[in-house]
Amino acid sequence: MDIQPYLDSFPLPSNRGILSEINKEKTEKSVREAMQNPELVASEIVKWLLDPGAEGNDIQARHLLHTMAVRIPNYDKKLKGDIRAKFSLVLARALSENYPDRVKAFIIRQLQICGGGEVVPAIGVFLNVNGIADDAAQALIAIRKNSAEQFRNALPKIKNNLSLYSNVLHGLAELKDEKSKDFFIEALENENEECRLLGLWGLVQIADSSTLELFLQAEQKEKGYSRIKSTSYCFKFAEKLPKKEALKIYRHLKDTRTSTHEKYILEIVEIELAS
Repeated sequence: MDIQPYLDSFPLPSNRGILSEINKEKTEKSVREAMQNPELVASEIVKWLLDPGAEGNDIQARHLLHTMAVRIPNYDKKLKGDIRAKFSLVLARALSENYPDRVKAFIIRQLQICGGGEVVPAIGVFLNVNGIADDAAQALIAIRKNSAEQFRNALPKIKNNLSLYSNVLHGLAELKDEKSKDFFIEALENENEECRLLGLWGLVQIADSSTLELFLQAEQKEKGYSRIKSTSYCFKFAEKLPKKEALKIYRHLKDTRTSTHEKYILEIVEIELAS
């Protein structure tokens, strides 16, 4: 299939690098035509994508693919079919082919917009790949369906890579994954400040009262910025728990926030204890 006519309808940057000359009517016509056979068009577009900095220009291809990714969910609803899923699977299959990592990252960002549970396994593979893991995590969090399993499966493999480890912890916390309770508890003992905070936040997110004692023991050890963050997590945790359990947190804060610069915390705690 020759998609050159579709690409030609999209503008190229002027000498100043600005997309200033746009023929909206021509562009819209090309998009409508491309959407008549989105799977085939998508399979051709990915062949045009280039690694940033490589010789050539893929701006038009990127614009067309992004436009299709944005529009295809509504297009799918109107036709009441599985067009969106089929389109997404074409992009997902490209992730297993020999494209540069930054091209794959771009494809993953499009799947973040249009993908569903059908592409989650293909994206999950990249949670342990430096340079793509952030894009993969953001896409999985956006899709949500079946995504937590991908994060759980990845975590044991990347514990020795601080960046990847914190990225996965963040994903599990964002998804409020109750099955990751032990991962969050384990993170409380991590030497890295960010990882410990992610462990605390994860426990807040799942709001399991059985973890409260461990949470309080861990949070009171934090200092500086981390202490400020852990204090905010205490209040958030308390908001999610029954009154009896929440009171334990307020009493804990009353006992541990004794510095003069923490006076404002005690004022809030007194109000909560008196309510």
